[in-house]
Amino acid sequence: MDVPDPAALRRAFINSSRSRTASMSLPTPWPPPRASELDFVGWVDPKAPLRAYLATGSAAGDDLTCVELRLPSASARAKRQTMCDLCQTSDAPDGSLLMVAPRSGARGRSGDTVGLYICSDFGCSLRARRPLKEHERSVTGAPDTRVEALRERVEAFVARVRG
Repeated sequence: MDVPDPAALRRAFINSSRSRTASMSLPTPWPPPRASELDFVGWVDPKAPLRAYLATGSAAGDDLTCVELRLPSASARAKRQTMCDLCQTSDAPDGSLLMVAPRSGARGRSGDTVGLYICSDFGCSLRARRPLKEHERSVTGAPDTRVEALRERVEAFVARVRG
């Protein structure tokens, strides 16, 4: 993914107000390391730890889309491993968290949300690209489609938020 500049990110939000996007903080360093290997960029706001963001699409094209997410409070976070709905693994060091996105438009303003379990470190793209272990490989020789499936699940999530 070509990581966009902060101004382009702020313009690309589909479920957040201008005042909320203006107060958004980016992690340092920006752009994140290994950005060229990512299908989406996700981060927790360093100044507002219950807010997170997910950006997908091309920075050069007009398909850049950003989604604001809400994270559970520290007291509501379970200390158990859950499977990420995007990369379909439970390999994240701190597990997966239920992240909730308000829908765009009037539905979101009235409280309608969409939720997914997402790796707490947003490392799904890197996990989908890690080499398969011997016991994970297909015995029939079927191709590895984890990256394509990840992209489809991210697109489907964004489409649900867009509603």
